[in-house]
Amino acid sequence: MNEIQELKNDLKNKIFDQGFHWKILFIGTSVNGTTDIVSSLSRSLRNLGHHVLDLDTSRHRILNNPLRRQGGMGPIYVDYDKLSPTVEAFQPQVIICCAGGLTFTESDAQKLKDRGIVLVGITLSDPDVFPSIKEHQHVFDLHTTNAEISMAMYKDAGIHNTVYFPFGIDRGFVTQDVPETDKFDADVICLGHATNRPDRNTMMTYLDKKFDVRTYGRGWEVPNSVTVAGQEMVQALQGGKVHVNFPLTRAGFINIKCGVFESAGQGKVVATGEFEEMSHFFKYDEEIIGYKDEADLEKKIARLLENPEEYDRIATAGFKRIVNEHLYEHRWMALFDELRSITEKNNRWLNRERAFQIEQILATSYPRAKKVIISGFYGARNLGDEMILKSISSRIRQADPAAQVYVAAESPTNVESRHGLQAFDRKLHEVSAYQVKTAAAVVLGGGGLWHDYTFERGGGLAALFNGGTISMAGFGILPLMAKVVGAQFHVVGLGVGPLTDKYAANTVRFLANQADSIYVRDPESESLLTKVVGLRPDQVFSAPDTVYGVEIPAVHSENDKLRQLQQAGYSIIGINLRPWAAENMVEIAKTVSRSLIALERKLGAEGKKLAVVSLPMQAGVRMDRAAVGEVFRRLPKSIETIELSADGEISLEQYISALESCEAILAMRLHASLIAHRVGTPAVGLCYDPKVSRHFEEVDRSEFGLPLLADSEQILDALYLSMIHGISEKSRESVNALEKAVGEALDVSVNAISNIIDEPRVYVVPADNEVTPKRRATPPPPVKKASFQSIVSEVDGIPGGLNSVRKELISGLEVLQLAMNVDRPAAGMRVSHSGVLKFVEAKPTEVSFKLTSLYNNAKAAGKLFVEFVCDGQTFRQDLTETTMPVEIMLTTTGKPELKFTYSIICEEEAFKARSWADATKVLLELVSTKPAARVTRSTMKSSAGTVISA
Repeated sequence: MNEIQELKNDLKNKIFDQGFHWKILFIGTSVNGTTDIVSSLSRSLRNLGHHVLDLDTSRHRILNNPLRRQGGMGPIYVDYDKLSPTVEAFQPQVIICCAGGLTFTESDAQKLKDRGIVLVGITLSDPDVFPSIKEHQHVFDLHTTNAEISMAMYKDAGIHNTVYFPFGIDRGFVTQDVPETDKFDADVICLGHATNRPDRNTMMTYLDKKFDVRTYGRGWEVPNSVTVAGQEMVQALQGGKVHVNFPLTRAGFINIKCGVFESAGQGKVVATGEFEEMSHFFKYDEEIIGYKDEADLEKKIARLLENPEEYDRIATAGFKRIVNEHLYEHRWMALFDELRSITEKNNRWLNRERAFQIEQILATSYPRAKKVIISGFYGARNLGDEMILKSISSRIRQADPAAQVYVAAESPTNVESRHGLQAFDRKLHEVSAYQVKTAAAVVLGGGGLWHDYTFERGGGLAALFNGGTISMAGFGILPLMAKVVGAQFHVVGLGVGPLTDKYAANTVRFLANQADSIYVRDPESESLLTKVVGLRPDQVFSAPDTVYGVEIPAVHSENDKLRQLQQAGYSIIGINLRPWAAENMVEIAKTVSRSLIALERKLGAEGKKLAVVSLPMQAGVRMDRAAVGEVFRRLPKSIETIELSADGEISLEQYISALESCEAILAMRLHASLIAHRVGTPAVGLCYDPKVSRHFEEVDRSEFGLPLLADSEQILDALYLSMIHGISEKSRESVNALEKAVGEALDVSVNAISNIIDEPRVYVVPADNEVTPKRRATPPPPVKKASFQSIVSEVDGIPGGLNSVRKELISGLEVLQLAMNVDRPAAGMRVSHSGVLKFVEAKPTEVSFKLTSLYNNAKAAGKLFVEFVCDGQTFRQDLTETTMPVEIMLTTTGKPELKFTYSIICEEEAFKARSWADATKVLLELVSTKPAARVTRSTMKSSAGTVISA
């Protein structure tokens, strides 16, 4: 075994730990897959033991890109309002915005800082992107640049929060094993693109005449060049003996490239141009080789190929330098040491209060992260299932501060954004296999997952062995993998049955016998497991549904419509129905509507009015909302009906708020009744399943658990009695006892997980099929059959005229930007774009625009205004009115083109400030067009501001 292989083996088992562990929200996206720099940086944070939630911006719609930037250019804003639910759930100490021009607006950054969060920005494309981001990185507590040359650029621009964070390499990239192949063998290689890079093509075509040369990427003139990625990229790196690196960037700067570390990290000799910054990382002629021109490089390569001992000496020395100093784990540790040492005295950008606040935030350290995977029907927008996840995950985290919960989910994106828990697609078994290798335990539950309703449809017995994705097989593969790798497996809050199929029962027996503990949600499930499946009584115990353990959130805001109805003297009833194929739900809707009409008459005799609010548990226009809609459309207008959501998706906080406004609810779903009883609102059940009847029995309200086909009089009587008497003291005591019992039941598995002494885990580079595929949730681009044309920019009253503001004025076919580049706006100043709005077809058209202004300083109110005038319609808005995008809708008569003027106007002198150029930036975007009904004159509407018709 050679020295490089020995070093690699040592690195595989090495644990990096800085002695503290933070909760870090990592925001970015890996453009080039699992070996991408962003992936490597995220993975290395986990290898340091931090609790990391990685939000992939290709899946999470949390960005605002007003200037349509790409390629690392900025600014691309992370939207606070979109991010806030995740922040609230995860409670990070640090947010890292990684690459891609990501930043925050000043106001959003301040909101996050006010929540006790340290903000770090990572730039990976300097110095090329510096001009586009320099005005936006000051919002971070600490910002990094990948280029030493850029340090002076930031200082010259007055930005002092920036430190040097050079490229490195992920330890998993160094240690990964790929199949050996000779198809990439070559004397000299270059991996990278050469499009519009004549320096690269000149060098490599010269070398191709002298040596066996391979080039990988786009734009190469060397014959047989191909593009490689993933495993093939690593094989290509391993196949080349000498790797040529070009330090020149597209913008003409000399800079260290990440490819240097990738090549040296594969134990190969790197040849790069000679420059001072590189000498800080590698010694020329000792750990890498340098070159001045083609002839010099030819000579040095020839010498290495003729002297294998010399080649091995340099390759080994370069590899040693990598594993000892240049891993991303090293980079993070150095950066975090710098972050922890920030004080008022040693920085020029933070005041005493903020420096002290950062010190206090980062003083909290968690134990090294211990991964616990919860698997279930999560992220599918079913509020009942989300409450189960919340109950189990919060209990685990309360019992064990080391635990970081991951979720094997139906929709990972929904789970991450709503629960602040890292998630992956449970149906992708290769992904599950990768995740479970670093897990201490897997929890299956809760909900009804062990039954034979879908056993045959899910593939029957074979599904457990050929990758089934539904039924008990679909939920059984991950726990079995857990046992194979030595992780614990716990069943929590599961519903069992029916199990009439022999092989379904046998499958449950097999899975159950692998479990370290089994907690089922009712005695019937326990009986099935012991009497039908054949488990020993000591293997399983029953306790109430885990939703009894979910923390009831404090309601901070009420629904305005419900509050108004209460103040107007309405009695409010909640209603929850669901689709159910076993019965005619239209007939059931008719029955329910008759009972509500009768209830209105009964209340009317008492001088009261009735309102009904829809309380769906399963989101989706064809789900609960549609079932309730069948009732609503049969009710008279005298009964007020309220929809809380257009698609039936309601948060737990909204649900609790609505329940607290109700005098009673009528519900089919188990968890709708259960959570109502927990908040003190009496429920009447339509029991479509034995689990619903059991719930009403266990809370001593069995008389209110009606058959699904109950008649309208039964429903009327049960609702009316519930409204009059509410929940009895005996029922309240039962609910309290059930809550306590669930806590004790959860503690069985939770304490077992807490007691696991988990060995530190190493996160390696996953294979391409071991990560959840990127699913860019982007709709098709809107149709735009119009454009801004013949633009003329003008200014009035501004010293220096048009030249002084020219760089702030942007005009394109679909986007217009204005700004006032002055120190103090004065009355009469004006900047504008004028031109024509030109249409593809001379037909009546509805044109949608979006106006974006990020300025909200109340001191400037009444001083500056933005105007958009088109075809006799004028939109006008105070610049400080809102930072939310304003929608403007123009309906035209069908003219082929319309004159417009878009302006910022100062009507009263404002205060002096250097930031007016940025503060007054206002963007007008043409969003879409669609055919409109014929009108005699153009009309305009807007979501804010004022519209004036000529």
